[in-house]
Amino acid sequence: MKRRSEDFRQLLRLWGEKAYNFAYRLSGNEQDAQDLMQEAFMRAYTHFSSYDRTRPFDSWLLRILHNIYLDGVRRYSHNHMVSLDIHSPANGSAWEQVLPDQQAAPGDEIVRRETDEMVQKALNSTPVHYRTAVTLRDIEGLSYEEIGKIMGCPVGTVRSRIHQGRVLIRRAYEALEKEGKIQ
Repeated sequence: MKRRSEDFRQLLRLWGEKAYNFAYRLSGNEQDAQDLMQEAFMRAYTHFSSYDRTRPFDSWLLRILHNIYLDGVRRYSHNHMVSLDIHSPANGSAWEQVLPDQQAAPGDEIVRRETDEMVQKALNSTPVHYRTAVTLRDIEGLSYEEIGKIMGCPVGTVRSRIHQGRVLIRRAYEALEKEGKIQ
């Protein structure tokens, strides 16, 4: 039991940040991402004895996280509730935490943050299966095969969802840009 706990803690140290980034991309806000992480870690720990150690831990953990997120989406859509909380976290960019370039003009950081906010809004406006596929590929850098395992679909479907997701995100971003919806 003690060895199991230590193994689990070590794997979380290695993959926790990646899982949090994925949770944040799915949910679009810090609090929901933390809630998703807590639930995913609890489920992963509970079922850690069934984890096949010949397979990548990050794929297994992200699959759990993805399933928890989908369960929540189904539950909320069943109750006809929609989250309007799509703002970036107070501590910086929604896409990644980047230290400002000390040589950059003062306005550059503002433009970068506004662009990041628009990208996050465009991503959040995309249906979850496209958003998940694009996030896992373009942000997390996973292979099509890994994404297929996490999402429970064939590689061809993954490729299609990534392509369509990118198109939808680009259109949403362009629409936001035209409307000048920068907060």
